[in-house]
Amino acid sequence: MTAPIIGIDGYPRGWVAARIDDDVLTWSTCAVDAIADLLDPKAVTAIDMPIGLADTGWRACDIAAKTQLGHAASRVFMTPPRSVLELGFSAPNKVVQDLSRELTGQGTSRQAMALAERILALDAAVESRQSGRGTVLEVHPELSFAQMAGRVLASKKSARGVAERLDALTTWRPSVLHEIAHAPADVPVDDALDALACAWSAQRWLTGAAETLPIGSTEPPFIAF
Repeated sequence: MTAPIIGIDGYPRGWVAARIDDDVLTWSTCAVDAIADLLDPKAVTAIDMPIGLADTGWRACDIAAKTQLGHAASRVFMTPPRSVLELGFSAPNKVVQDLSRELTGQGTSRQAMALAERILALDAAVESRQSGRGTVLEVHPELSFAQMAGRVLASKKSARGVAERLDALTTWRPSVLHEIAHAPADVPVDDALDALACAWSAQRWLTGAAETLPIGSTEPPFIAF
């Protein structure tokens, strides 16, 4: 029996997890602040959220991911330094942008700040479970799908993009159409697909096939795929 693998993505009500144990897939969800409940010490968990925050400057893994995706680079957001994220989404934008420019030389996106609560919740969960939390990896589903399909796919918000992602996942799990039909009813299809892509990367890590950005990195922050 191999270790369980778990792929996690954010969705509007919190987190959605696709867990595969002895080739059986089960779905679960939890609130944003309950992410620690999903970090099984027996599992390899891959999550679409930054792990390892910078004090100053931009993370090299985000820059590398943008380069890897080429024309789809905008699908990767730059993760602001910790102190910028700690200001929170409700902080005055001028305060956020001034601190970001001081620490990185540039402003930061509202998209990144909208994820501050999630990023910090995951950061706290990882830190509090340094012993006995299993392996927890940062994954970007766009990189995972590009690796699966051999090319960057159409936008996940388009019908074509959904079809391409299902096709790519079918090469890994032929029953994916049946499995995704049993995802929780409140989870959007693109978030369920992203959770499965994260699980795919978790399996690659478990088997030693995963690649990382920056190339060869194994200490956070890095992105596995």
